[in-house]
Amino acid sequence: MRQPIQIMKSPNSPRHAGARVLSLLTLLLPWTPTAFAGSTVSAKAPAPAAPTVEESSWTDLWDLATLYKNDRNPFIQEFKLRGRYQGQYHWLDSDQGNADGWENRRSRFGFDAKLFDKKIELRLDAESNDEFDPIYDGLVDAYIKWKPADSFSLTVGRQKPQIGAYDWLESTNSQPTFERSQIFNQLRVDRVTGAVAAGTVEHFTWQAGVYANDVDREFGQLEGGLSYGAGIGYQFGELTGLKKADLRLDWLHSDHEAEDTVLDRYDDLLSATLYLQDGRWSLVTEAFHGSGDNASDVFGFFVQPSYDLIEKKLQLVARYTFSTGDAPDSVIAQSRYERTAPELTGGGRGDQYQAGYLGLQYFLNGDKLKLLAGVEYAKLEGGGNGGDFDGVTALTGIRFSF
Repeated sequence: MRQPIQIMKSPNSPRHAGARVLSLLTLLLPWTPTAFAGSTVSAKAPAPAAPTVEESSWTDLWDLATLYKNDRNPFIQEFKLRGRYQGQYHWLDSDQGNADGWENRRSRFGFDAKLFDKKIELRLDAESNDEFDPIYDGLVDAYIKWKPADSFSLTVGRQKPQIGAYDWLESTNSQPTFERSQIFNQLRVDRVTGAVAAGTVEHFTWQAGVYANDVDREFGQLEGGLSYGAGIGYQFGELTGLKKADLRLDWLHSDHEAEDTVLDRYDDLLSATLYLQDGRWSLVTEAFHGSGDNASDVFGFFVQPSYDLIEKKLQLVARYTFSTGDAPDSVIAQSRYERTAPELTGGGRGDQYQAGYLGLQYFLNGDKLKLLAGVEYAKLEGGGNGGDFDGVTALTGIRFSF
């Protein structure tokens, strides 16, 4: 579980943020494609007037993370280092006050391994805290996956519970927005220790899992309640002629105990996901419903279209989010960064939330290295304790992974 975020607010934060950005650029600039200009020109050909470089001389840098690869070895076929850094700066301008600051959003390191004819996969990811002190601040993923066939897998260890096929299960490396939707963040879902079986039958996909609700920075004590769930999906791209057309429904039920540290807000979670993609455009829409005895029922959804303005280089993304609950304080504003408004009262709670996001992604090496910028307007109404929110958050940041 991550520690509470630490936000550096004005007036000092812009200076610190600028220093961090400058340091990042100093590290990245020597590795930009222009640094390699001319390095791949054949000695037998005349040098061009304006030297160019093959794209591979830039992207091949990421191949250095693969320390070993040999499909002929019957025991270990691949060993690859993993890592990511995600940093972002925010400016919040709201009726409840203003705030700004830089956040080291995610920093992780680990490895992937493929063993025994790729039938066994190992993953270990650890994370640092927001200030990199200490460097190790707990596990993220730590599991073993058994894949006896392409149509079946069994994953055991610390992993994501299966709910929300896009907003939660899609890696933050490839998501085009800075943060997940408000409705998902409210559900209090995080990584757990458990076991998940998944597979495919023709155009159908399925999953079933059981999870422990008691986790800490590693695997937890396994003394709390249990959660279990199932899901089914249908891939109908061939029927529509689209590159991707997936529909998925998931359900997750939790039996609560006093020792629970996660999946303890709602008894039952339901999600429905539709993901379409073809050519330069994609469209994701996802809905969630949470119900139970520990919190008021809540329902919400988001619709997220995207379009490549410049193919594989510049992408435009938009998102509309709506959430509502059956009590005055059933809907909670985003912790990043709406609840950092200094004059916000009532914990930022209401009964209806709406938000609109518009942003850009600029790809230096696909999702492995990209720059993001966006702005989101959010409005929360109906707070019984005066927790209404109305404001705009502008963001800019970097995503780096290997």
